[in-house]
Amino acid sequence: MSNTTLKPDVLIVGGGIAGLWLINRLNAAGYQCLLLESHTLGGNQTLASQGIIHGGLKYALGGSLSSESESIAEMPDRWRAAMAGNDPVDLRNLSVLSDTQHMWSSGSVASRMTNFFASKMLRGRIEKLSRANYPSALADKAFKGNVYSLDDLVINTESLIATLAAPVRHRLLAFDPQHDTLTWNDAGLACATVNGLRIEPAMTVLAAGNGNPALLEQAHKAHLLEQEDSQLRPLKMVLVKHDLGHRLYAHCVGTSNKPVLTVTTHDCPDGKVVWYLGGDLAEQGVQRTDAEQLAAGQAELKKRFPWLDFSQAQLATLDVVRAEPKQQTLVKPDSAYARRDQNLIISWPTKLTLAPDLGDRIMALVEEHGLQPGAPMALPAELKQAPMGVPYWHRCF
Repeated sequence: MSNTTLKPDVLIVGGGIAGLWLINRLNAAGYQCLLLESHTLGGNQTLASQGIIHGGLKYALGGSLSSESESIAEMPDRWRAAMAGNDPVDLRNLSVLSDTQHMWSSGSVASRMTNFFASKMLRGRIEKLSRANYPSALADKAFKGNVYSLDDLVINTESLIATLAAPVRHRLLAFDPQHDTLTWNDAGLACATVNGLRIEPAMTVLAAGNGNPALLEQAHKAHLLEQEDSQLRPLKMVLVKHDLGHRLYAHCVGTSNKPVLTVTTHDCPDGKVVWYLGGDLAEQGVQRTDAEQLAAGQAELKKRFPWLDFSQAQLATLDVVRAEPKQQTLVKPDSAYARRDQNLIISWPTKLTLAPDLGDRIMALVEEHGLQPGAPMALPAELKQAPMGVPYWHRCF
């Protein structure tokens, strides 16, 4: 390995949606960046995401649009702009699973939702469907309720990681915690030694999600940073592999202001599909054992889709931990988060949808710092690239 010291403008730690979006955004602005990933690209929270790019309407179920709803209302359009090539982050090769997200309700809930969704406040953002246009899983005559179409989309997260990685693949470096090191200097910078090569950036961005707390703890021990508290919000998702053919991307609305169930559909290598179940089922599931959660998932399927036969389906659970900046009462943050401390930026996207918002915030902090793009940087061939992650449903059945 060469004795050369690499001096990128920005070193990004973390190869999920936050880090990958940021390196593309900064790269488009001419900054020389490197990214370190200690596991696989997208392999923690991002590839465990349902891939829903939503505009906040699912948070309006209490009957009013909250600050959270409004703060992310423009996100689907931002993603669509990137998919059309009209954004600094180029997502023209991104595969979309569904151009719309549905919402369904039944019984007494259906009439309440009809009145709310017909309100002036939501006009143009949600549409009540005729039965002829229901998704196939809800088209059975036994279904008594209403179905709405939202202005949201669902993306293929594996395609997302591949699309973001492609333009900067040689800059996405494998970091081996057993042999490589990350050290802090008194300017709030994390400098790295990777495969014997020294990396000394002008700025460092922490975008490691669940890994941020441990990295911040290292910085605190060096007495470099103000305290930065984070929170973890766990989920226990349920996966249902079947060959019934129905592709569903929908929220089931109950009496709560949260979806009772959120279903997305993903392809398996053997041609079958997986229904990936989130919503209140996954939030409450953290109180259950895996066996109890599987039983709860089966009961939910029977209750919501009594006309479908899941007797031959395979079920599995997946524990997901969402990492975010700490909020009072552990509520969901209502926007992406980024803060600069000297030459360090600490960031969390807080949800997949808000990646463009995070990019905007970090670009503003880089410009506020005064950092200018440096000269093009050649990389030694010996540097090892971080491996691509694999969706859980490719591995668990």
